[in-house]
Amino acid sequence: MTTATHPPALAGPAHTARLGLVRTRLEMIGLLRTKDAVIFTLALPVMLLVLFGAIFSDTLDGTTVTVGQWFTPGIIAASVLSAGFVNLATSLAIERHDGTLRRLALTPLPAASYLIGKILMTFLLAAGMTMTLLVVGVVAFDVDLPTGADDLATFGWVFLLGVTAAAVLGIALSSLPSSSKSAAVVFTPPFLFLQFISGVFIEFNSIPPWMRTLSGIFPLRWLAAGMRAVFLPDQFETAAEPGGSYQLAVGAAVLTTWVLVGFAVAVRTFNFGRER
Repeated sequence: MTTATHPPALAGPAHTARLGLVRTRLEMIGLLRTKDAVIFTLALPVMLLVLFGAIFSDTLDGTTVTVGQWFTPGIIAASVLSAGFVNLATSLAIERHDGTLRRLALTPLPAASYLIGKILMTFLLAAGMTMTLLVVGVVAFDVDLPTGADDLATFGWVFLLGVTAAAVLGIALSSLPSSSKSAAVVFTPPFLFLQFISGVFIEFNSIPPWMRTLSGIFPLRWLAAGMRAVFLPDQFETAAEPGGSYQLAVGAAVLTTWVLVGFAVAVRTFNFGRER
C-alpha cells in the first residue's frame, strides 16, 4: 500500500515574497535598459535644483542659508512623490493597456509578487533620485546634510512613509487613464499643481490660506514639511511655517492615512486581467 504524496505548496507569504524580489530584479533591469527614461527621471529634479540655485541669489535674505539648501528638501519631496504617483502609475497604466498584465495573468506569478516588484522598484528609484540630488546639492550648492540622530530619524520615517504612500497611490490610480497614450497626461498636471501649493517652490507661509488648507489634504505638503524640518535651521520653522511648526505628528498621521487608503483602493481595483 502506498501513501499519496502531495507537492509542496507553492502559494504562501514566503513564496510570494521571494517571487516579489525576483520581480524587483526584473523591473530594475527593464528600467535600466531604458537609458533615456532613467537619465531624464534622474536629471529633471537635478535640473530644477541647478536652475533655481543659479537664478536666485546665493543666500536667502537675512540668513546664511543658501538657495540650494532651501530648495533641496522641497525637490526631494516632489521626487519621492513622483516616483510613485507619476512614474509607477504611468508604467502600470501602460502595461495594463499594452497587454502586459493580461499576459502575466497566464503565468503562475501572483499579483502580489508583481506589485512587490513595482513597489520595491519605486523605493530604489526614489532613493536614487534623492541620492543624486544630495550629491549635486553638496558639490554645487554647499548643501549641509543632516547629521543629528533626530534629523536622520525624521528623514527616515518621512522618506519611508512618503514612498509607500506614493507607491500605493500610483497602483490605486493606475486604472484611471483610458489608454496608454493618455497616462502621462492624466497624472502630470495634478502633480504639478500639488508642487506649487505644497511649498516645494514657494515659501509655504506665502501661499494663500485656502491653498495651504487644500494642500494639507494631500501627502506632498507633509512630505515637503518633513524634509524642511530635516534640512533647514530651526529659525525657518518659526518664521516660515503656519503656526510656527512643521506639525510632524500631523504629517505622520496624514501620510499613514494615505498609505491605508491607497492600499485599500489598490486591493479593490488592481488585477492582471483588467483592461479597457
